[in-house]
Amino acid sequence: MKKLKKILLINWLYFSKELIEVGDINFLTGKNGAGKSTVIDALQIVLLGETNSRNFNQAANEKSQRTLEGYLRADMDDNSPYSRRGKDFSTYIVCEFQDEMEGSSFVTGVTFDCRSDGSYRDTFFIYTGTLPENCFIEQGEAMELSVLRRFLKQNYARAEFYDTQKEYRRNMLAKWNVHNEQVLRMMKKAVSFRPIVDIQKFITENICDIPDKPNIELMQQNIRDYKRHELLAQRQQEKLDALQQISRLYQEMNQAIDRCQIQKFLVRWAEKEAAQTEIDQRELERTECKENLANVNEQREELERQIEQKETRRSELELACRQSNVFQEEERLLNMEKALRDEQKKLEQGLQNLEVEIKREARHLQRFCGEIQELEPEELLIPVQEAANTAQKAYAVFTGDEKGLFARPVELFETGQQAAAELSDAVRSAAHKTEDRIAELKKQADQKSAVLANLRRNIKDYPHGLLLFKDRLEKDLADKTGHAVPVYILADVLEMADERWRGAVEGYLNNQKYYLLVEPGRYQDALNIYDRLKQEAEYRAFGLVDIGKLREKETLRPLPGSLAEKVETENKLARSYVDYLLGRVICCDTAEQLRCYKTAITAEGMLYQGYVARALRKGWMEDAFIGRRAVQLRIDHLEKELACLQEELRHWQPLQKQLTGLQEPLFTQRFVRIDVAQKQEDYQRVQTIIKEIAEVKNQLSQLNLFWLDEQRRIIEQLKEEILALNKEKDAKNVQRGNLESRIHQLEYEILPEKYQRYEAIEDVLNEEFTKEYRETIGVPRYRQELVRLKKTDVIRKNFGDSLAQSTKAMDGAQKKLFAARREYAERFKPCAFQIEVMDNTEYEEERRTLQESELPRYKEKIRAARESAMEQFQNDFLAKLKSSIDQVQDQVHNLNKALRQAQFGTDKYQFRVGPNPDYLDYYNMITADELMEGESGLFALPFQQKYGPLIEKLFSQITMADDTQLNARKQSELQENIVRYTDFRTYLKFDLETTDQNGSKQLLSQTLNMKSGGETQTPFYIAVLASFAQLYRVNDATRFGNTVRLVVFDEAFNKMDSDRITESVLLLRKMGLQAIICTPPDKVSDIMPIADRTLLVDKSGYRMHIIPFGKEMQNEGSTGDPESSAG
Repeated sequence: MKKLKKILLINWLYFSKELIEVGDINFLTGKNGAGKSTVIDALQIVLLGETNSRNFNQAANEKSQRTLEGYLRADMDDNSPYSRRGKDFSTYIVCEFQDEMEGSSFVTGVTFDCRSDGSYRDTFFIYTGTLPENCFIEQGEAMELSVLRRFLKQNYARAEFYDTQKEYRRNMLAKWNVHNEQVLRMMKKAVSFRPIVDIQKFITENICDIPDKPNIELMQQNIRDYKRHELLAQRQQEKLDALQQISRLYQEMNQAIDRCQIQKFLVRWAEKEAAQTEIDQRELERTECKENLANVNEQREELERQIEQKETRRSELELACRQSNVFQEEERLLNMEKALRDEQKKLEQGLQNLEVEIKREARHLQRFCGEIQELEPEELLIPVQEAANTAQKAYAVFTGDEKGLFARPVELFETGQQAAAELSDAVRSAAHKTEDRIAELKKQADQKSAVLANLRRNIKDYPHGLLLFKDRLEKDLADKTGHAVPVYILADVLEMADERWRGAVEGYLNNQKYYLLVEPGRYQDALNIYDRLKQEAEYRAFGLVDIGKLREKETLRPLPGSLAEKVETENKLARSYVDYLLGRVICCDTAEQLRCYKTAITAEGMLYQGYVARALRKGWMEDAFIGRRAVQLRIDHLEKELACLQEELRHWQPLQKQLTGLQEPLFTQRFVRIDVAQKQEDYQRVQTIIKEIAEVKNQLSQLNLFWLDEQRRIIEQLKEEILALNKEKDAKNVQRGNLESRIHQLEYEILPEKYQRYEAIEDVLNEEFTKEYRETIGVPRYRQELVRLKKTDVIRKNFGDSLAQSTKAMDGAQKKLFAARREYAERFKPCAFQIEVMDNTEYEEERRTLQESELPRYKEKIRAARESAMEQFQNDFLAKLKSSIDQVQDQVHNLNKALRQAQFGTDKYQFRVGPNPDYLDYYNMITADELMEGESGLFALPFQQKYGPLIEKLFSQITMADDTQLNARKQSELQENIVRYTDFRTYLKFDLETTDQNGSKQLLSQTLNMKSGGETQTPFYIAVLASFAQLYRVNDATRFGNTVRLVVFDEAFNKMDSDRITESVLLLRKMGLQAIICTPPDKVSDIMPIADRTLLVDKSGYRMHIIPFGKEMQNEGSTGDPESSAG
């Protein structure tokens, strides 16, 4: 079991620091207003993981005005001397839990970092361990969040902070070993318990999770589809009339097509004959080119034979040379020399490249170090300059022009590597520090530049939201009164009579100079508007001065020599308020004079007030807002600050650029150990190669090459003859290529194009004219015209000219047809028929279909759509309702199982859930056994016979008509029906049954109005404790049941008598629950003897404390009265 052991409150209302130790059963009591609910509200924040003030003090007062801001600032009473408003502080609410099974502890809590400007930030945290001895207080102040983070990191192994409340709740529940947020909802309901009025609503909302309602949108859509089918059936006759008109226009178009057809055939056939003539001419040219190509190929073959003979002779001579001993020896020596020279060149190139790179870096580093050493020595640069001096000396040996760098010892490279590493580290460190300083200076300069820009436009840099609030107030007042109502900012209507005292006035007024003034007659209107706007964050922090009440209650004559005399104003409202604020503050020339007055101040800002002397903050005094000169004064002040920042930036930026100019050093440990060592080996190898090349040259000079040179002369002569023959063969190749190209052009370009044109004409003829048409009509007519006109071209021209007029007439008929089809498609959407096609089959088939069978088919569609909607209604809607009913009945069953183990005195309790008598028929249908019988389910004949009419009735209640056809009243009735019939609770009745020792049973719904307050509270506690026992798994002895068992009741047992209170506490113990019970003092005598720990909340003035009474204390001081102690 995991138990709450301690509660820590710091800066929570009137609790300055309070560490509360708790036991199993804890009795929290105290007089009304002493602070009981203050503790409960704090506990709720940590246990619920919420900072929402709606949870505060609900059991004690449903209309509680307590807010988180009030708890934090401790200013719920205007007279509180301990108010934390206007101060920086931190608040803590922390709970320590002990895991008795694991023998460990963990802490969950929240901290609020509150600022003097009214802002705050809350952060939840969890860590493993116990509360620290210092209770998060260092040097008398509660730790800020940043300090807390470091403190927990240093002292606790596992500490986590959470960005969101949701993440905190998830991890807190994991620590509790609960993993179900229902426990948080139950805890919230237990704390804010209200009397049971409606047992049905109480059980479903407080005891059971409510399942989702079924979604019937798809089913309703199917009904709308069914209605649309009916509308479509009415349009079929209109479609038939339009299709008959299309048929008539189609016949007219065909007549025009026939007139064009014969003319078009004659033109096409004449084009075909002309194309055939061109093909015959190109075929003849192709035959001639092929004959010439054959002759050229014979000449090429003779040239190739001669070339082959000479190539054979040359190959024989070259073979004889290669087989001679002298040739082979020469070849071997030359190859050896080439290999040595290649190796030498590669090694020397590598040595040279790296030498150049090393010298380049050495010169760059020397230049960089020289520049660094020329800079003025500063604390930040001293390590860099020292490292630069060392690097200059180490790299000096690498800057010369002499060669043979890698002939030097490796120690020189190692020294350079170490110096470069030290310099790089020093420069990197200095660059980071310089970069951080520049970023901070730029940030400050940008902020001041933004403020200056507004000031130069004569816009004072008032606190955020002040001008918005002033404008909003003026607008709302004007809307309410019907005329403009001026609202003044105090600082805007004041002028300094004596500039020497400006700092004292600015600093003493501080935020009060931003207060708003309105005419007394409009103050109540303004106050009402402010009260309405107070939830908006930007409007909360500004004062609204009640000049009327001030003039009525206060004496406004300032004392002679007061600070009020240093301020001038023509605004009477401002004069009254300034005289009130500054009229009792006496101006003194020296600090020695301050003690002569109750409240006094010097021009330099030393204030004496309330018998305390303190210096006003310099920032407050320098913030000039009063009067017309204030803008220029602030501009001058900010310009000086900005100039200083820019001067400092000009100092640091070049240095930053210089420091970041250093590249990563070439001399790394790996470079020296591997690369340099390798190059030293390469250098030695080059020296060896030079000697080996000299030896090879000596051997070549001693060879006899006379015979070999003669053979080489003959081979060169054969090569020249072969070259001449190849040139002649190339000329033949060119001639052959030209012939092949022309043949290819004819075969693959010209003839195919001619054939393609011929075939295209023929394809057009085949496509546009059937074989029968050509043979019986077209060709005979062409022969007649050829006899008459003699030439093909004449036929093509004459009939081509007349074809245009005939085509125009055909197009006109076609347009009329297409227009009729387009009108049909637009009128009867959606229509997938093609419009601009020559075939009319689709339209003719549609016309016949409409005439013969469309209307009967639509009736079948209407029936099928209705059946589909019925199927969704029966399967989805009814099945979802049955699932919800089964789910809730299972929850009630589990609760009853827990309640059977928890007897309250002589009474036993059980939840009852059954069908609602008003909807019994529906309940029987939803839960009918026939639903599970056979494969048909809801469509089974027995089910349909028994519940068919009821299904139709329910169906009509929630899906009667298309939404677009319902008036407002019908739509409202339909929505009410949907809400009622889709809620599973409509079909169920909930109750709580009590069984006394005689076995007599009573239902709470029947006796609720006749029972006393204590009797109605008892079922609440029974139900809530049973729910908690189930959620906490109190009967599970495994690690799965090792959970937190905490229950919190505010204003508990206030209607119960002593016996019921005792039984309630005994039930808590029996269920293994830990409880914090908050009640008024009148229950002390009943609860204190049976509680493990009594915690008395004592309030003295504006301070609250907890006085604990354990059982041992109660026994030792049984005559004591905690209630009297509270007094």
